[in-house]
Amino acid sequence: MMKFFEIKMPLPGARSIVGILIFALLFSCKKSKNENPGGDTTGNPPVVVDNDLTEITKAIQAGSTVIDKFVSDETSTVAEGVTQTQIVFNRKDGLPVKMFILKADMNNPKLSLQAMSAYNDLIWGVQRVSEMCRDNQAAGTDIVAAINGDVFNTSTGEPTTVFYVNGTARKTVTNATLTSSGKVFLAYYKDRSLKIGGKDRTNALRNIDYTQVAQAVGGNNWLVDNGVKTVSTDVSVDARTAVGYTSGKILYALVVDGRQAKYSNGLTLNDTRDVLFSLGVVDGISLDGATSSTLAIKNAGTNTWSVRNSPPAERLVANGLAFVLSK
Repeated sequence: MMKFFEIKMPLPGARSIVGILIFALLFSCKKSKNENPGGDTTGNPPVVVDNDLTEITKAIQAGSTVIDKFVSDETSTVAEGVTQTQIVFNRKDGLPVKMFILKADMNNPKLSLQAMSAYNDLIWGVQRVSEMCRDNQAAGTDIVAAINGDVFNTSTGEPTTVFYVNGTARKTVTNATLTSSGKVFLAYYKDRSLKIGGKDRTNALRNIDYTQVAQAVGGNNWLVDNGVKTVSTDVSVDARTAVGYTSGKILYALVVDGRQAKYSNGLTLNDTRDVLFSLGVVDGISLDGATSSTLAIKNAGTNTWSVRNSPPAERLVANGLAFVLSK
């Protein structure tokens, strides 16, 4: 006959039962610190959100409504006095956007601006910004970052408005043309001061002493004029490039990817304006945008440059604006 053995286990005491219940409660309530509150009832995985905001992102959120749903951001040092911040977010209409913001402290005596021409040549042409950096870098300097510049004639490579390189006028336009076209340009003086030329929001022409211009790159539209936001009737959403400076000589360069529905759709001109304004910019303009928008950063320890943003393809452009560090 088969015998069965009964094993008697002692019942847990009151303290053990309480401990088990507390452990079960804590385990069931535990969530990732990055998991969306309330969870997701659709069965989709939780969306991971970066809760450690950079100072740039905080300023944009505090000063504008451009960022509706923040996703992530990151700030890195490019060179002495230059940082780069990239921000991923959704617009108010739910469209995803990725933008890149270069912050340059122009109070740094080693840091300067340089206008770049295609192949560093005197004749018109077109070239990728990452290649312009290589050809325009002077001995004893490092081009640590660069952006695309002016709108241009795609057949000849001639820029639309004022263009100066190292104190030499490559292209000038009359005051009448500046007034009628509404075009603007960024000028970097020999004394290292920053100016914007063109007709302002009051229809007055900004006073520019061309004998003092060291570098100049043309732009499209005013975004911020003497601390006042301008208003654009162009509501198109697109890739953007813009520059602006604060009263404390901090220069911001903004590049926004666009025309890529699942990755980044871009911003309107008024959105772009609001980003610069929230950063304390007193004068800011847009440069050539759309497929021209490019940010190139120098690869550490090399004489090569990589495009930091993600345009569909790096476009051949007429000129660019470089951030230069003296060795």
